[in-house]
Amino acid sequence: MPDPERVLNDLPVLDPQPLRDLLDLGASPALVQELIALFQEDVPARLALLQRALCARDAQQTMMEAHQLKGALSNLGLVRFAESASRIEAQARRGQLDDLPLLVEALPKAYEDGLAALHSAFPGS
Repeated sequence: MPDPERVLNDLPVLDPQPLRDLLDLGASPALVQELIALFQEDVPARLALLQRALCARDAQQTMMEAHQLKGALSNLGLVRFAESASRIEAQARRGQLDDLPLLVEALPKAYEDGLAALHSAFPGS
């Protein structure tokens, strides 16, 4: 069975296609820049909420926070970050909170990597 951490690291940080699709459908580059700015503003607060839910050992809240995070990340094409959130959501759904602190602790780096990838793929953001 493959090492889950290796599989996660083999995923791309960013698939720019979802945002490119928006542009192809006629969205303005300013809208893409606004989405990236919202990501930059919103995600740190979401990560804090997720951390608090996990510290409180609230599986339901942890699952909900991870689910919301996963959706936002998927919409931006942040593949690796979204997969991390998906794993957290799945484990919280099963009530398996003991292994989650390591996954949650890795999220700030995933945020930084994702933000850097967005800025690189969509300059001016």
